[in-house]
Amino acid sequence: MRWAVRSLRWHASGFVALNLALSLANAVYGTTWWAFWPFIATAFLLGLHYLLCKAASVDEHWAAERVEELNLKSYDRSHIEELKSRYRDGDASHQKDGKAP
Repeated sequence: MRWAVRSLRWHASGFVALNLALSLANAVYGTTWWAFWPFIATAFLLGLHYLLCKAASVDEHWAAERVEELNLKSYDRSHIEELKSRYRDGDASHQKDGKAP
């Protein structure tokens, strides 16, 4: 996965260099701001690349950490812990048909 981060860094560096060069050229020639459109296109591609890298880095460990983080930030932690213990213990009182999952 390091190659994905490294490629994203190169992509971001290229994005900044290209758009600075285009903006500078646009400023020197003094015409309407045409550099906006290449900026939008490359920003979209960079954003897509970032999302793909983030999606590729999700695994079970990340998901477990995220769930734990959300549980710790929960305002009703005791209720969540009760639900967890009932599920672990096989309490079927919360099921319509009385059967545990």
